Amino acid sequence: MPSKMKTTLLTLAALFAAAQAWIVNEGTKCFLYPESLTHFNLPVDDTESIQKAFELCGTNGTVIFTKYTFHVASVIKTLDLINCDVELHGDIVFSTNVPYWLSHSINVGLQNQSTAWLIGGTNVSFVGRGGLIDGNGQTWYDENRDNSNQPGRPITITFFNSTNLFVDGLSIIQPQFWAIFVSYSQNVTMNNIYVNATTNSNYGIVNTDGADTWNSRDIVMRNWTVQNGDDCIAAKGNTTNLYVQNVTCHGGSGLTIGSVGQYPLTPDYDENILFEDITILGSMDGTYIKTWQGVNVDDTGNGGAGGGGSGLVRNITFRRIHMEDVALPIQITQCIYTESGSDICDTSRMQIRDVTFEDISGTSRYNIAASLHCASLHPCPDVFFKNVSIKSINETLGLPLYNTPLQHEVFQCANIVNQNSTSGIPCNHWAPGDFGQGVSANVR
Repeated sequence: MPSKMKTTLLTLAALFAAAQAWIVNEGTKCFLYPESLTHFNLPVDDTESIQKAFELCGTNGTVIFTKYTFHVASVIKTLDLINCDVELHGDIVFSTNVPYWLSHSINVGLQNQSTAWLIGGTNVSFVGRGGLIDGNGQTWYDENRDNSNQPGRPITITFFNSTNLFVDGLSIIQPQFWAIFVSYSQNVTMNNIYVNATTNSNYGIVNTDGADTWNSRDIVMRNWTVQNGDDCIAAKGNTTNLYVQNVTCHGGSGLTIGSVGQYPLTPDYDENILFEDITILGSMDGTYIKTWQGVNVDDTGNGGAGGGGSGLVRNITFRRIHMEDVALPIQITQCIYTESGSDICDTSRMQIRDVTFEDISGTSRYNIAASLHCASLHPCPDVFFKNVSIKSINETLGLPLYNTPLQHEVFQCANIVNQNSTSGIPCNHWAPGDFGQGVSANVR
């Protein structure tokens, strides 16, 4: 047999053998192949082989999802990784078995949230190499029927208890719930991330946050694109030293601090957070800070009990933000779930201070540019507007504002310490304590 033909046959044999394997372990590298290759391309749960690959190569090794489609029908738990690199060349597709996920997804400790994949460790990288994660979210959007925070509805991927985490080039489409959750982690860098949640039915994409951070510090997020139906990026309780730059948010609810102050026994401290160079398009909200009221109530529209928590929101900056067609561009509220009753909206135990909105431009959908209401028990010191220019779409077109006598942009304010001195806020209207984040008409 000619040597060239022999070499070719050996190569083909090797490739065929690799394709038939779940895992090909080459030293410190684990190459993953889906079981569908040996099942006539029918979807087979690959969770067991994924878990095994991380067991083999999760310490001082590399886990490589090859350029195929992997089917996940069970929870994935890959923790305590050390010096582990993950490469995603193929696609990971989660199953639509709603009863399974509702009863098996992994609790993450916040509210009633849970996750489909819990991953974490020390010196971990997760890099997209052309592949993506598909949550099959349409099933969840239809099943959830526009409700909020359904127990068991899973976050797509949670990075937990991680130190020195690097995520780059990750794409998540149709997340089941939140796309990414970062909890109990520090020194985290997440660059070049794409999230897209869209619906093709009458039900919306409620709670499809792009990313949420919680009990984490020293986080950098750069170069994100998020199309979704809720917070683009949200800093939840005890997020410290967060830097977010160069993000485009489509739809959803923009950039969020909160919500915080939900639990009476666990204070929240959100400090040293900077969002800059952001574009927000067609969103319900733009930039906002939201805390719970100071009275705990048993049931809320957010799902479950909430309120009564204490803490501090400090040194928050929104800089160089451009918005187009945003319903409520700027908000501070200390009574985010107003169905609890406006009579308790000034009871919040969360202090907000040192907040700057700088170089903010664009158009609002209605005549409301900002609504800033701080609790009367502890007004907000040092809230600043610097070069803020928001105009309603109708005003930019020279058209009258519909169904309102206020033919100008409204800046609602309440209980801001420096409101009439150094704030730079053109306050021209009182901000009600129960002014919600879902604006659907001009302020009258």
